[in-house]
Amino acid sequence: MINADEHKKLLAQITELEKNSVNYFNVEKEFFLIDSDKLSQVRPKLYGYSIQRSGIYENDNLTSEAIAGLDGRGCYVYVGVKDGKITIKQDINGCWGIYLFRHGDYFALSNSFLRLLDHVKFKYPLTVNRDYCHYLMSNIVSVQAYSQTAVNEIQLVARNAIIHIDPKKKILETELINYKEHSVPLDSEEGVAILDRWVEFWSGVLRNIAKHTNFISADLTGGFDTRIHFVTLLNSGIDLNKVRIYSRKDDSNPTFLEDYSIASEIAEHYDFKLNQELPYRHFSNYSLKDVWNINLYSQNTVRNLPAFFTRKSADKRYALTGLSGEFFRKTWHMPPQQFIEVECRPASRYSNSLAQEVRNSIQSIVKSVFDSVCDKYQIEDSESVEIPQYLYHETRSRTHCGKSVLLDYFNNTVQIVPAYDPEMQTLQLKSSHCPDYNLLMTLLFTRYAPDLLKIRFDRFHEAPDFENLIPYAKKINERFPRRMTTDKVDWGGGISFTAA
Repeated sequence: MINADEHKKLLAQITELEKNSVNYFNVEKEFFLIDSDKLSQVRPKLYGYSIQRSGIYENDNLTSEAIAGLDGRGCYVYVGVKDGKITIKQDINGCWGIYLFRHGDYFALSNSFLRLLDHVKFKYPLTVNRDYCHYLMSNIVSVQAYSQTAVNEIQLVARNAIIHIDPKKKILETELINYKEHSVPLDSEEGVAILDRWVEFWSGVLRNIAKHTNFISADLTGGFDTRIHFVTLLNSGIDLNKVRIYSRKDDSNPTFLEDYSIASEIAEHYDFKLNQELPYRHFSNYSLKDVWNINLYSQNTVRNLPAFFTRKSADKRYALTGLSGEFFRKTWHMPPQQFIEVECRPASRYSNSLAQEVRNSIQSIVKSVFDSVCDKYQIEDSESVEIPQYLYHETRSRTHCGKSVLLDYFNNTVQIVPAYDPEMQTLQLKSSHCPDYNLLMTLLFTRYAPDLLKIRFDRFHEAPDFENLIPYAKKINERFPRRMTTDKVDWGGGISFTAA
């Protein structure tokens, strides 16, 4: 609860914000609305950004080669119009989300749930998805839903879907990409080659960003995910003291306190300073209307974590993040029923009758997602511990992490998320000879940054069996020595680089 003094302080801040700000955020510019009755009005545009071997592309520096190179890396939705047909593509994580409404022969779609809802709410009958809303109400982060939304008649399109629209016939069809997640054996020549390419690609991206701007940062905690991605920074050859490597310092919170302590040990080992200030130029103030629009149109009814940043950086910033590092380690592997029980726990905060209703709703949603996951990944064992891990790919990563990346984009920050790499996600986390799901993470450290394993991890995560994993990881390295590829990331003079 907010007390009276805090309430007054908040009101004063809002008043000051409104006094010294103007509206910068244009909802119609940032979020498309395609109506089947007005398909001739659709124009091509890239929303967000694509990270490619030749550069980082946004709508203002997009080329035909960059359009052809859209391969899932980045945070984008691309609406293309060519030869009288409309094609809509998205990044591998589906960070924006594409929402679809159908009624008979009519359809409308948008990369914003709220914009689509605003468009159809008075034209067609809509009904509330009570199960979804119960789940959203109880979950502190986001809803683990595959295609359902808060409105029964609006569907979230699969993250691996490409949409094709024929304007003349008013026909919408979807094409599903098979990203082949977890299909390549880790201890194979192909698997190790993918690892090498992954490190070289993302290290090259960071190296080229550092050539063109000083506004580059990286998160570092005491956990696994930021350290996994930190491997790419260590292999980039960048002077780490020219990067703002950030670790939250908060003595009031045991987790943050330990995170900072461990990050400090890493900084001492690699001889760089934590939390250096970057030479940012002035910020532009968002208006209160902008703040609400950014939150509501980008993540309304999807994520429960509002991001009330009130300023937009004048300089484009680039941030290496540990988001979705769970792709590369054991974390979501558990029996499906156990996962359901974990998701239902927050319902206990309500009265008995409501708590049971909420639990029933959560079970209904999650079981539906399990069915979709088993169908998509052809999992026959309904009790497989891998089902929640695949669920993470389809739900939590896009509804929580993906929205975080999107919100940062609206704050003029491009998040570099090596986890959103289609090729890397084809790797299995274990091998037939080493069935530990933390083998991929261990191999990453032993192959590219072995000293990171000498520094402790925080006590809030389950410790992997590194003692037994490291010897097997070393055997893989000996069997397949590291080779630098000739296909390096080199942006030359930065022609394709958006500097501001």
